[in-house]
Amino acid sequence: MSDRSTDETTQTIAVIGCGNAKRDEASQARELYTSNYFALKLEYAEHFADRVVILSAEHGLVWSKRTIEPYDTTLDDCDRQVLVEEVSRSLRSPFTDHSHADEVLLLAGRDYASIYQDAIAHEDEIAFEPLGPQLNVVDVFAEADLGGIGEQMGWLRRAIDKDLRQPDGGETEQQTGLDRFGGRTVPVATDGGQHE
Repeated sequence: MSDRSTDETTQTIAVIGCGNAKRDEASQARELYTSNYFALKLEYAEHFADRVVILSAEHGLVWSKRTIEPYDTTLDDCDRQVLVEEVSRSLRSPFTDHSHADEVLLLAGRDYASIYQDAIAHEDEIAFEPLGPQLNVVDVFAEADLGGIGEQMGWLRRAIDKDLRQPDGGETEQQTGLDRFGGRTVPVATDGGQHE
């Protein structure tokens, strides 16, 4: 068993929840979903992560560059436990492998995020070398305490434009939300004074 704490290289994987709006022809997964919301999540993921995978109701975890056919499957059509087990198997598959990752940026709604978290827990129950202890999963939207899609899109746009994983959107340009990243920038007082 390798000691990952001595390895100075880190890898961040972004996991993006899929979207309903799709192209009518087979496409790379990153291009199949056509909503502005998905496009912004993908832009954020490609900006801050080393590798991008998509969490799909039809395919489980899919490498963003894999070509897939359009489909109409939604979470309502799936047996939840079957999907959890499929995602769990994908955690060590080529192109979606998580065994060398240190961090996951999860960009998905609550239902998809729950399936993903349960898949990691399921994998850890059966694996010789569990992923959970080494893998820091950051549920981006939950940790930043974001509401609906509009709020998430505004937040993502600011994060990308300011090159901050969690912008506050105010004049200070400090990072907020995603508590584990706090302190990456020096807070500036908005009242003209200095923070102590």
